[in-house]
Amino acid sequence: MTLSRRTLLGGALALPASALADSGWPQALVMGTGRPGGYYAAYGPEWGQLAQASAGVDIAYRASGGAAGNILLIEQGTAQLGMTTRTVALQAWSGAGTWTAGVKFQDFRALFPMFPSILQIISPRATGITTLAGLAGQVVGIGPDGGSGAAAVPAIFVSVGVLPQRTVAGDYGLLVRRMLAGEIAACAFIGAPPMPAIAQAAMGRKLSLIGFSQAEAAQVARVCPGMQAMVLAAGVFPGQSVAVGSVGTANYAICAAGLPDALAKAVTLAALKNAPALAAVVPGAGCTAGEVSGGGMMFHPGAAAALRGFGMAVPAGDVG
Repeated sequence: MTLSRRTLLGGALALPASALADSGWPQALVMGTGRPGGYYAAYGPEWGQLAQASAGVDIAYRASGGAAGNILLIEQGTAQLGMTTRTVALQAWSGAGTWTAGVKFQDFRALFPMFPSILQIISPRATGITTLAGLAGQVVGIGPDGGSGAAAVPAIFVSVGVLPQRTVAGDYGLLVRRMLAGEIAACAFIGAPPMPAIAQAAMGRKLSLIGFSQAEAAQVARVCPGMQAMVLAAGVFPGQSVAVGSVGTANYAICAAGLPDALAKAVTLAALKNAPALAAVVPGAGCTAGEVSGGGMMFHPGAAAALRGFGMAVPAGDVG
């Protein structure tokens, strides 16, 4: 059976990409956020409040699974703002990744880079699992359906030759509780470190933080577009005394392609001008001067104007 865009989106009535632009400046927007225990749930409303004050439009929030879920909400026309990761955005743009079923999703645009996300893998020390190889044949929690973990972690494991018995999706806190109860062996979440659900579990408990060797991280970067080698610095989690190698990706704020240029510029400037407020919510949040590349996804023209005015170079080929 061939899956069409309408089939994959559950038969939702899609809002044409140009609808917002044709109707002028909207009075209200919906933002896709994320599940409790991850940072989208905290970052989204903080950015939304700043954008609402700056742009003068009401913003409502819808808790999706995360990076992939927010792209689907925008494709459905049920949200106009959201957040995603570079690796999931590239899957959407090219129709790669099992969650896309081969369908290309290109009705969203990048607004601005938010913060890096790193793969954080933990297991109770009682399991004896201390390496990636130890996850072979185990049951591993990977975060909510629609999140970066569910979309990318299985491919990351395959890229380094690790084949769990199965991966399980669910809310972060629920999966951590299942792990501590012995129902699953490990949790592998992609998010800004420290993931709140993991940090809470690490308080007073003996957990192993499972890392990547340089060779393993390089292999992931070669095979999984949008992923790159990153490091979990010492002290990120309670009791973590040494740095641990891992892989990660960048997070981007996104919007519907048809969002009016002036509005896209306003919601982007709201974040750029209030970086300290956002950094107080999510460690590492904020933009610095330098080149910003979509790496395969397109920036909204209004957002590109805001980024360039803020001293950031956006290649012309990445805007459209």
